[in-house]
Amino acid sequence: MTEKNIEVSNAFEELREIVEKCNHCGICKALDPIFRATREESLSPRGRAALFSKEIVDSSAFDYAMCGACAEKCPFNIDMDEAVRKARKILNLEEKENTENQRMLKRVIEKKNPFTSD
Repeated sequence: MTEKNIEVSNAFEELREIVEKCNHCGICKALDPIFRATREESLSPRGRAALFSKEIVDSSAFDYAMCGACAEKCPFNIDMDEAVRKARKILNLEEKENTENQRMLKRVIEKKNPFTSD
């Protein structure tokens, strides 16, 4: 097993540990701006927790607002922002980042500003 594979495996384990406490109550859905705008269950914190628990991680992890609102009201203290950071790490390690994220990172590295034009 390569070092990268070990890192990916560890990140998935850490991701599962974060979301395994979710009982899918849905309190988080009412607070999530992405879910309120899209009405897509898979984009809600609850939907992400369900997908992450099955080790399903896709580029929609980059569409998460990371506002922390769901964590404030979660009765199980699930830190979905941390879960999404782990999911993004997995996508990064597997070289499956979305192109907009790659461009933003390039701007940060080269120009120290994510908002400058390419």
